[in-house]
Amino acid sequence: MGKRFEELPVDEQEAFKSACRKHGRIREEFTVDFEEDSPAKEGVSHIPRQVTVAATLTGARQHYAAGSDTSWPVEFERDLDRGFFWETYD
Repeated sequence: MGKRFEELPVDEQEAFKSACRKHGRIREEFTVDFEEDSPAKEGVSHIPRQVTVAATLTGARQHYAAGSDTSWPVEFERDLDRGFFWETYD
């Protein structure tokens, strides 16, 4: 079962909200959930995640890899920059 935005690390939540604010959007315009994999090795604290962000208005959806050495909120902001979530699809 997927996890919700509120279960993400606080720094990722804040980075996501900041990206929204920069583009005149609010967090509630999006559904954000994620799946976590098991760590590859015992004792490893890094748990890979797959974050899915969907715009509630248009239904546009994007998947982001999350975890060590990734910054999915930066990728999300790039998608906001290019208007991805506000395009309409037939």
